[in-house]
Amino acid sequence: MPSITTPLQLTAAAALLQNQGLKPFPPGLATAIQTFNATTLISNLAAAVSFYKSQTFATAATLNSLLSMGNTVCPALGNSIPASPLGTYTYLNTEYLVNYLGTVDGSTLDPSGFSNLIEQTCAAYLGNGDLGRFSQGFMAVQSYIASTNNYINSSVNVNQYLGPTFTNMDNLVTGSITSVSTDLEPFGVDLYKQGELWNTAKLDLYGTPAGLLQQISARAGIQRQTVPALQNVMLAMGMTATDIENLITDNRIGVFNPTGISNNEFDRAQRLAYNAFTMISGDALVQILDILDVTTPNITGLEQLLDPVKTFPLSYPSLQAPGAVGPVPIFNTNGSVNSSIAPIVNSYLPAATGCDELSKIIPPADAVANKAIQVALQQINNIPNVPLPDLAQAVLGAVNNPWQVTNAYLPNDLVSTGAPVPAYYRATQEVPAGTDINNTAYWTPTTLGGLSTMSGLPLIQAQTTPVDTSVTNYFANSVATGTGPDGTITTYDVLGLALDADDFAARLIDAADTIDGLGTGLDDLSQIYVDMLSAANDAAMITLIANANAEIASIGSVHPAEVAAMNTDWVYIANLMNLSARYTTEAGIDYFNLQTGDKNSVYSFVQNLPRYGLLTANGDAAEFLINLADTAILGGQAMVGAMREGQNQTRLEANGIYNANQVPSNAEVEPIPVVLPVN
Repeated sequence: MPSITTPLQLTAAAALLQNQGLKPFPPGLATAIQTFNATTLISNLAAAVSFYKSQTFATAATLNSLLSMGNTVCPALGNSIPASPLGTYTYLNTEYLVNYLGTVDGSTLDPSGFSNLIEQTCAAYLGNGDLGRFSQGFMAVQSYIASTNNYINSSVNVNQYLGPTFTNMDNLVTGSITSVSTDLEPFGVDLYKQGELWNTAKLDLYGTPAGLLQQISARAGIQRQTVPALQNVMLAMGMTATDIENLITDNRIGVFNPTGISNNEFDRAQRLAYNAFTMISGDALVQILDILDVTTPNITGLEQLLDPVKTFPLSYPSLQAPGAVGPVPIFNTNGSVNSSIAPIVNSYLPAATGCDELSKIIPPADAVANKAIQVALQQINNIPNVPLPDLAQAVLGAVNNPWQVTNAYLPNDLVSTGAPVPAYYRATQEVPAGTDINNTAYWTPTTLGGLSTMSGLPLIQAQTTPVDTSVTNYFANSVATGTGPDGTITTYDVLGLALDADDFAARLIDAADTIDGLGTGLDDLSQIYVDMLSAANDAAMITLIANANAEIASIGSVHPAEVAAMNTDWVYIANLMNLSARYTTEAGIDYFNLQTGDKNSVYSFVQNLPRYGLLTANGDAAEFLINLADTAILGGQAMVGAMREGQNQTRLEANGIYNANQVPSNAEVEPIPVVLPVN
């Protein structure tokens, strides 16, 4: 298959596969760790820890106690992870204080003190010299960051973005269809039976004679006039051919039609058309209903297609229009039009007299109801591009396949039967002709997957905002813990230690200087650490650990300022490392147990470099990799170049420019002849 690799990516991959292209362990941090570990106190402690781990009497519990000395008072003096009251570091402890005396877990982590954990974590983030391991971790981190930040940003934006238009969850999950009707199945059946009655792209003509005439002509494939039976009646009622043409071509004056007729003239023609509609029944009506695919029952006159009680016989009691404080019923329980709805509907129309104007053309009740349905339908998302049959299909999931007992059916065929609300059946096997629909050996009742509401979920239905405050508070307080905007997580929040981005080196040097400055004040504690080298059994080591904790407590009372300074440095480091460990844990990444020699991850990482180049926010992947790349060598420069290339590619494509920078891996290359022919 064709390659998707560019020259810069090839160059970067060649370096990374040779474990080149990234900067090494931060020199300043390495020096700081070495300086801290070289103090007399900490070197004696390290010897004691090493001694204990080599003893046959060693236990995990005692080793953890040894590694936790001073953690509640001055953890720097015990090279331990701080504990309450200084802080709670669940993720660090879970990562570090485990049974390393038991079965070998395959990781490179050696529990010998907090400073060593800092060193080993930084090395693990860099892949421990294996850039396949680095690539595995980095890609997993980026996936975690992208997923988590998506939820953080959504939780911040959800109520601001959706809140102004939010009415209830039913409307939100149905594209606002439930804002039109609260009884979806009958509503869907009514829409289904209306066929192509109305053009949803011209809802301003919904329920008008002109809108109906335009649909009849469009569906019949007739231009500038209508079907003969209706055309003749309209002419007999005093309309001219021009009047009819004006209605069918929608020849109203406007910005894009300055030569059209006035609205008054257009409405005059509509009034005459409505009068003609009342004269259409019988065969002429059947012809028009067939043209429109209308199967609504009990339509005996063409004008009844402008009466919503007739066209929505099952669902008109549930129809509603939008209101300032919530949906407003269009009809009263007795079927009459809600007398208070006209001014509400007018407020949604371009002209504040919309209901009144239509009332001059068709019966006032029908006019108000149709205008109310118009503004209700206009709330449905993308309604101008959704033909009426598609809307019915979305609401009901209906199929136009009425069951006929005389027909044979194939397995899985769907049929509908019953009225006024159809029931649906699926064939369980091949059905011979003459098989009754109630024969369960062949037919099973089924549903068609129409729209679902939040019925039966009262807590969801009761929400007045898209997301409850308990949800946004959870994300704000428990997930949005990063340093990016709104608490989003950056690459530095997770892997910043690889660059010592938070300057742990300075904190370790401070702690080392303070320990050196205490001088003889630490002699007793240092001697306890030396005595640990002579512990003959576990009980003796436990006693010495208790003595060390008591001595650290004493040092804390004698030298409070120095202890406070060390605690500030130690807690600062622990807070950031614990957060980083939390992120890697939540991402499912065990940085101390990644696969070695993984070339496939290197290939994938390089393929992702152009995409990482687009992540240019502060602290994001692009900034991190630019700072981590070893630009003193060709491969490191190629990494940065591949990210720039990705940025360029996006800009070029956005402006229609093709960049021929991908190497075809399947190209046929003709060898150059040794001797060029002479012409």
